Amino acid sequence: MTRTLIFMGLTAMSMLMASCFFICRIGQPLDQTIRETLELVKKETRATMIATTEKVKRNEVDVHVGNEIIKSLTENIKQMDSLIAVSVQVGKIGYKEKILQLAYYTDQFTMSAMTNLKSLRDQYDISTYSQFEIATFFPADSVSIPPEKMDEAKKAIEPVAKRIVRFCGDHPRQKFQVVIACATTSDGQEPKDKLSVERARSIEYLLVNQIRSYEEFMPHPEWIHYNVKWLTKEEALLNSGSKKLAAPEDRRGNVVSLAWSVLPPAYYAGASNH
Repeated sequence: MTRTLIFMGLTAMSMLMASCFFICRIGQPLDQTIRETLELVKKETRATMIATTEKVKRNEVDVHVGNEIIKSLTENIKQMDSLIAVSVQVGKIGYKEKILQLAYYTDQFTMSAMTNLKSLRDQYDISTYSQFEIATFFPADSVSIPPEKMDEAKKAIEPVAKRIVRFCGDHPRQKFQVVIACATTSDGQEPKDKLSVERARSIEYLLVNQIRSYEEFMPHPEWIHYNVKWLTKEEALLNSGSKKLAAPEDRRGNVVSLAWSVLPPAYYAGASNH
């Protein structure tokens, strides 16, 4: 509720700037309104950086994806600091045309930043991490799910696919990159390692196909791009920070972990794989 009120307040202030009045309804100059708006967006940006770090610690955001998000948010804060400095200068000069130009640019910048921040924080309110026991899906030494097991596999992966589709549908005016970080544990024996990876790939392809099977519920499916990140065994254990990725000896190679993120392109520049 508090975060919703913050976004409502930011939207109101942004609309106020766009009205091009020099005196706000509380009697303050437009350049001061610009600075106050930017400071509020900075506050929300910093809170989102903290939330991102927490999501990484809980394995719900891949560590490399989290670093990309924080890097982008840091750059946004630097840009806001620059705009604040400019607003101070044009406010001292009092040149009306320059103030209006700055107000227009700041309005466009803050509206885009708020839209991206809101989608990210909305995502942080839902579960974005799943583990799957996959041994029952595959025959011995096989990396393909047989037809008689396909319904069972789809049923297991369907909740994840539906969460991603629902999230995209709840934000119909945004373009997104669906980033899926996939990891599996093994016993260190190379043939089994390869088998585990290939089985994990089969699960990942199944997830992407499941998402695409629900594209009718996405306002603009052509706006959605898919990126798959594969974690090596060492990366998976290093990034886990908990026991989530650690499987008992008799289950190694049978557990696949997926951490997914639905990100505006501004937050993630990874190449699309699908």
